[in-house]
Amino acid sequence: MSKRRLMFSKLGMAKYISHLDLLRCFTRSIMRAELPVVYSQGFNPHQKMTFSLPLSVGVTSGCECADIEFLDGIADDEIMERLNASLPPDIRIISVGDPKISANDIFAAEYRVTLLCDDPDGTATRAVDDFFALPEAAIIKRTKKKGEQEMNLMDFVIGAEAPKITDEGIEFYLTLSAGGQKNLKPEIAVEALIKYLKSNRGVDVAGYNIHRTKILYDKNNPKIFK
Repeated sequence: MSKRRLMFSKLGMAKYISHLDLLRCFTRSIMRAELPVVYSQGFNPHQKMTFSLPLSVGVTSGCECADIEFLDGIADDEIMERLNASLPPDIRIISVGDPKISANDIFAAEYRVTLLCDDPDGTATRAVDDFFALPEAAIIKRTKKKGEQEMNLMDFVIGAEAPKITDEGIEFYLTLSAGGQKNLKPEIAVEALIKYLKSNRGVDVAGYNIHRTKILYDKNNPKIFK
């Protein structure tokens, strides 16, 4: 038996697939591809598969990760080819390899955020910078143990690059805490920003797009998780 790490993208309409549905999608695609996957023991056997950092519904990504156990004897290239032939077109396997880093070491994720709005005089762009320079910004975060709690968004913000104007709107990169120790869904940060833009600068944002660009591990010397 061999555990393989599959890196994959989740684009287009696949952003509306929930994590549970993504798990079902992979399970059925592996069966259609007739790949020699390993099953757990017990009353209700299931494929041995884990996802490192589940993605929020509505967010796309080019750096998702799943660890799946296969029986020995099948090449990585064959896993990728056969699985891509069975998966929906908006989910693509990018690479298959040996997992070298534990998912427990993940501490952050980087996102490309696009705010769909006009900014002819630069007001909104400057306001994005001002927002992430604030020492505090209240958010409501749901936790499993304590339910909804008010927290400071800036405790989860690791970095926010200067925004720029694109054909779609205002684009910037945002790095947030992620993983088992400390985690924040990117849409919570973006919705707090939109609320600030409206109430403090009178900027209306029609919508937004979020794309995960990197998963990071090793807090003292950040590296790309793969």
